[in-house]
Amino acid sequence: MKANTTRIREFIGSSLLAQAFAGCFVATHVPILSIAAYVASGAAISAQAILAIILLATIVGTAFAFVVMRHLLLPVSELARGLKSYRVEGRIPRLVKQRNDDVGRLTDEVRALINTLEEKLNRLKRQAFSDTLTGLGNRRWLAEVVGAEIARSRREQRPLSVIVLDIDHFKRINDAFGHDAGDEVLVAIAETAKRVLRPYDLIARLGGEEFCAFLPGTNLKEALQIAERLREAIAALQIETIRGRRVTASFGVHEGNIAREHFKDMLRIADDYLYQAKGGGRNQVQTSEAQPAVMQTSAPGSGFNES
Repeated sequence: MKANTTRIREFIGSSLLAQAFAGCFVATHVPILSIAAYVASGAAISAQAILAIILLATIVGTAFAFVVMRHLLLPVSELARGLKSYRVEGRIPRLVKQRNDDVGRLTDEVRALINTLEEKLNRLKRQAFSDTLTGLGNRRWLAEVVGAEIARSRREQRPLSVIVLDIDHFKRINDAFGHDAGDEVLVAIAETAKRVLRPYDLIARLGGEEFCAFLPGTNLKEALQIAERLREAIAALQIETIRGRRVTASFGVHEGNIAREHFKDMLRIADDYLYQAKGGGRNQVQTSEAQPAVMQTSAPGSGFNES
């Protein structure tokens, strides 16, 4: 008997339907139980007394039913508000499991669904803002983060420089050794850039064989030194798939005018210097000076760097 009672209690505690049924059952039987208690008390039976008891018991039963249903459904209302906040404001709701019944299981499932959705959204965001081949950020990512860096540089009156680099004769690498070899070159240059640049510098692949680095707190002289180190590191790369052929890159460097230039302005000016470096013989760093900042001619027979 005790075991059956325990099972019934557990069933009612785990089932929203059973709890609602039990509450409504008790509420609807309050008038009957009240009349039975009145009769059993031995008091004189009168129509007025029975009517008063039924009326009072109905009010009590209705109030009891309201309290029970409010208790059962209040977590559902909180769940709905949390979901609306998540949908409208993007704020992840704090969903607390209050019971072990159907509402508690619903809370668990909604929380798991939101967590799964957030993981997928974060994965999609990473894919949308990163270059899958090199693991660097892409142009969209760079534009977003550089905007904050420019604003910080304006507040703190600190310099900010940009380096744009493009692999010299990259098409010849693809034509001679295939696109897999070209991909390996791109990855090697991305790894080299991450190694040479400082931890707080921003590096992205703009597309194709073109890369861009933004250097917070860096003036033109310092940016030229960094670009030269990177140029030398790229020229020193040994990549097996291109059979010892040397890879070089051309660079455009610009110190941004933080008072009036935006991301696209700085990028465009650095890109102009890059094409001056290309036109001046490649494998060099070009800036606003009349002559290339650095010029390194190709070794004979390199196959890729003849102008």
